[in-house]
Amino acid sequence: MKRVFRISIFLIISLGAGAEEPGPLPHAAELTGKLGWTPDEAFSKLGAPLSIFPYRGTVPAEDNVVFYYPDHLYIFWFQDRVWQLRVDERWIGVVDGLRMGMTMSEVTNLWGPPINDRDEQPTWTLPDRGYPVRIRLYFADDGRLNDLYVYRSDW
Repeated sequence: MKRVFRISIFLIISLGAGAEEPGPLPHAAELTGKLGWTPDEAFSKLGAPLSIFPYRGTVPAEDNVVFYYPDHLYIFWFQDRVWQLRVDERWIGVVDGLRMGMTMSEVTNLWGPPINDRDEQPTWTLPDRGYPVRIRLYFADDGRLNDLYVYRSDW
C-alpha cells in the first residue's frame, strides 16, 4: 500500500509540474559565459586558437574575425569582444540536454517552441545574460542538428 501511495504522489507531482510550465528554457551557460570576452580572456582560458580566419557577412558591417579551436568551437569577434560562438556537427558537448544530431521534434520536446516559427533556422532566447542572447540551430538535409550559434542579438 505504501508503494502505491508513493507512486501516486510522484505522478501527481510530476504531472502537476509539467502542466505549469511549457518546458525548460535553454541556458547554454558553457557557451554564453564566453560572450563579451576580450582577447586576453580567450587566450588565458582557451589558449591559442588552432586557426584564425575572416568570415564575410552579407554586408561589410558583418565581417568577422573567427578563432577556431580543436573542440570545434568557433569564436566570432566584434571590436575586441566575443559576440558570437558556433559549434558544428563534430562538437560533442551538451546544451541543456541538446546534442548534435537531434531532430527538430526532439529539440522542441526538450526546449519548447522557438521564438520564430517561420524561419528554417529556429531561434530561442536565452535568459542567462544581462543583454539579449539567442541560440540559433541549423539542421542538415536529413533533419538532424548540425550547427549551433549562440550570439548577442543587440550587436
